[in-house]
Amino acid sequence: MGFEESALVRLRRYRDEADRSLELIRQAEDAARGFSGRLFTGLEYAAELGRQAGLRVETTHAGGVLDLRAVAGSEAGVSFAPIRGAAAETDEDLMHEDLSRYSLDPSGYSGRVLGWSGAAGAEPCQTFAVYRDGLWKTKGLFVAKARGKTDDPDEVLNGFCLRILGRLVDLAATTGGVGRCWAGGAYTLSDHLEGKAFPTETRLPR
Repeated sequence: MGFEESALVRLRRYRDEADRSLELIRQAEDAARGFSGRLFTGLEYAAELGRQAGLRVETTHAGGVLDLRAVAGSEAGVSFAPIRGAAAETDEDLMHEDLSRYSLDPSGYSGRVLGWSGAAGAEPCQTFAVYRDGLWKTKGLFVAKARGKTDDPDEVLNGFCLRILGRLVDLAATTGGVGRCWAGGAYTLSDHLEGKAFPTETRLPR
C-alpha cells in the first residue's frame, strides 16, 4: 500500500472516530434538552397548583430559561436552563453508576441543566447531569440528591417539581430550616435615622 492510500485509510479512521464522538455528544445534549422541557412543564404545573393553594407563585419562560418566583413574606426565585455541550462527569454524586471518574470517553458524557438563585449567590445552586441513556441525577440547594429517568411518568416528575417549589417557598418565607440572621458590617445612627435596614442575610441549611 502506497503512502497516499495508507494516509487515506488512517484519515478515514479518524473521521469515523470523530463522527462517533460527535454523535454521542449530540445524544447527551439532546437528552439534557429534552429533560429540561419536561422539567419546565412540571415546574409550571407545580406553580399552577401552588396558585390554586393560595401561594403567590409565577413562572416566566423566555430564551430557553425558566424563571420560577414565589412571594411569601419576601420573594425568592430560581432560574433553570439547559447549557450547551456535553462532557465527562467527575462529580461522584452526579456520576452514572456504569462510569468511572477516570473515564473521559464520550460514551459516558452527560449534558447539564443548571439552576441559579439569588439566595445562593451567582454560581449554580442546582445541577442536573443527564445521560444519553435517559438517566439523570441532581444535587444542590433545592434537592440535595435525587435521580430518575427522562421517561419517568409525569406523576413522578411532577412530584419532584413540587419538592423544588416547596423549597422555594421555604426560601421566601424562611421556613423549613431556612432563616434570616443578623449580618456583620457597620450600621450607624445616621443609617438608622435615614431609615436604612440593618443588614441581614439568608442562612441556608446545610
